[in-house]
Amino acid sequence: MKHWGLLGTLLWGALVAAVYVVVGSAVAGVYVGVTQSVLSPDDLSDALLNTQYDGMAISLSTFATTLVCSLLIVLAVKLKRGSDLQQYLGLTMPSKRETGRWLMLFAGLLIVLDLFTYFLGKPIVPEFMWRIYSSIESRWILWIALIVAAPLIEELFFRGFLLKGLSESPLGPAGAVVLTSAAWAVIHMQYDLYGIGTIFLMGLVLGAARIMTGSTILTIFLHSVANLVATVETVIFLSFFSPAG
Repeated sequence: MKHWGLLGTLLWGALVAAVYVVVGSAVAGVYVGVTQSVLSPDDLSDALLNTQYDGMAISLSTFATTLVCSLLIVLAVKLKRGSDLQQYLGLTMPSKRETGRWLMLFAGLLIVLDLFTYFLGKPIVPEFMWRIYSSIESRWILWIALIVAAPLIEELFFRGFLLKGLSESPLGPAGAVVLTSAAWAVIHMQYDLYGIGTIFLMGLVLGAARIMTGSTILTIFLHSVANLVATVETVIFLSFFSPAG
């Protein structure tokens, strides 16, 4: 099966990342224009900055970027002669045994990370999570964005497209897992350095799962589980505390 080499993978990756930013920003801008009265450039700047904690703005941006960037990733694969979309992006179902093993391993990692976070005296539910959850009334929309859309596009891009191309380069599978995990962690700038570090560790496990099973469907599932756990923890946290008040 043909695939893009190191340069092609990086160039397509840069294009997808740029489109992701542009589409997300455009949706946020439209959202601000529709929902708020902006009287000056400073007001617009403040309003756009505040969308980082607006659950509806984040959800709409996530849906839009997932749709557009997923199509762009598919186009990138299709434009490579001799490529096979299913194999390239790892769109194969893992076996029940593989799924069970990786789910237990990933669940164990989540538990260890939560315990480590607790004993370090750091919040298990970061400010970003409870702020966006508190900001939206139709919370089912945010659930879909966090548990379905975000894992889909992030896994197709990082563990699907990028990992495939980079693992066949001089970096090798191990280098590709480390690099894509670092890139995935860095995009989560809404968290502090500790939070970004935990995301990097999860990325290493997700990357290993992709390499060892060949399935991005598995990593999408595991990523969804992580986001589900984080969302449920946020609900539990807000049921006992009212930090926004």
